[in-house]
Amino acid sequence: MTYAPTAIDLSRLPAPQAIEIISLNQLQADFKARFLLEWAAQQQLDPTLEDFTEADLETHPAIVVARAWRYLRNLDRNRVNDGLKALLAPLASGANLDAVAASRNVERLIVQPATSTAEEILESDTSLLQRFLESFDRPAAGSAGRYLYDARSAWPQSADKTLGLWDARVNGYAVHGRRGDIDLVIAGPFGRVPTTPELLTVRDAVTDINRAPEGVSIVVLPAVRVEYQPSLVIEVPGNGPAPETIRQEALARVEAAAMDRRLIGGEIPAGLLAGSAYGPNVIKVRDLAPVVIAPDPYKIPVMTGLTVTVEVRG
Repeated sequence: MTYAPTAIDLSRLPAPQAIEIISLNQLQADFKARFLLEWAAQQQLDPTLEDFTEADLETHPAIVVARAWRYLRNLDRNRVNDGLKALLAPLASGANLDAVAASRNVERLIVQPATSTAEEILESDTSLLQRFLESFDRPAAGSAGRYLYDARSAWPQSADKTLGLWDARVNGYAVHGRRGDIDLVIAGPFGRVPTTPELLTVRDAVTDINRAPEGVSIVVLPAVRVEYQPSLVIEVPGNGPAPETIRQEALARVEAAAMDRRLIGGEIPAGLLAGSAYGPNVIKVRDLAPVVIAPDPYKIPVMTGLTVTVEVRG
């Protein structure tokens, strides 16, 4: 079977319709329209009042009131938006996410306890949200979601991702063809190999007698690193931005593409990295060390070096 790891980007979820898109210009227009309606109503009560047009309003002291009203209405509406976001797991953060996760009896974990010289490090929002979503599989002993939930709970991730579980994959019969065997493959921060204590921590969690089903063999394995170092040459125009600026931008694009594929079972197809280098003012990219890595449910591709050289076209 073809292995296809999944990276869920919750930021791509469409905005809920309850979240209002606020326009300051629209608020200003609404104020003017309402002001003129109220003025017309007042003229009915007092015919001596002169006509008032929108053009008159632009230079009237009332426009100062309009700006203050618009600012306050903007705060009010954003407060409503923030209140709605606090109730939705993919949009919540901080203590709001803690409250949402508590509905599933999931609590933010301590990644590293406080010491006499350093404050405690708490589980990141990303890690807590991931465990909250996986907790819906928690009652199902033996499910992939349960193994992943227990693994991340045993080794939670810090906000800067320098601590904790980077990625995990459950390989069962469909992958390795052995009935009754589960291989839980894990990778440390940024794809590093987990230490022996880290492996044991995760193993103890997923094989706990109260969690693992009877008659199933569970093995926790470190992901095998497949290291690579691309070497690219980018051609740039001689009359554009500074070549070094363009080079740094290309570096950032390639590094981002490589990081997106730093998953267990990640695939680096031909041309991916060279194609990622293209951007504004990059005319052509030559790949001096093409990288092609096939997907493997036990391996993780890790870029350990990157060379981007600039050639300026005259």
